[in-house]
Amino acid sequence: MDNSDSCNSCYYCYSCNSCYSCVGLRMSEKMIFCLGEGKYESQGAGYQKNSQIFNKDVSADEFDKAKSALNVKNFKLPIAKWVDKKDMTAEEKKNWKSYTETGGYLKTLSYQDAWKELWSTLSSEDKNFFKTFKNFDAEIFEKITGIKVESETSLKGKTVKVEVDGQKYEAIIQ
Repeated sequence: MDNSDSCNSCYYCYSCNSCYSCVGLRMSEKMIFCLGEGKYESQGAGYQKNSQIFNKDVSADEFDKAKSALNVKNFKLPIAKWVDKKDMTAEEKKNWKSYTETGGYLKTLSYQDAWKELWSTLSSEDKNFFKTFKNFDAEIFEKITGIKVESETSLKGKTVKVEVDGQKYEAIIQ
């Protein structure tokens, strides 16, 4: 993995053992958007399990399809961003005195700040892409990324009852 451009840790990581900087995010090569029970806990939901999405078991085929979809999208989390001197705070200018020579400084982003940077560049279609994952969990997504998204109520597979002109109908939504 080339750490100079971006961090692909949103669903797997080969550069560390447990990514303690990622707010409890627990990763293996067979987990997508899974959280452990605590920052330094090596146990519980979301820890080193196979074929999980949002801390729920999925089939190997479902996992492979989700991973392939992420690979096709090729989202890149920025690990840093340039802050121009006109946009620097007084505190940043105090801490980065070289800004007068360089015209600014390169700000290292936290994992959640990287997600916010990425999110600000995504289309509505790309933002909605994350909600299409099996077992999508808005709370887990927010804990990992710092981004609050509303999960949509899906009627898929549910039985609904309707009444039209006095006639009662029952249907399973597909």
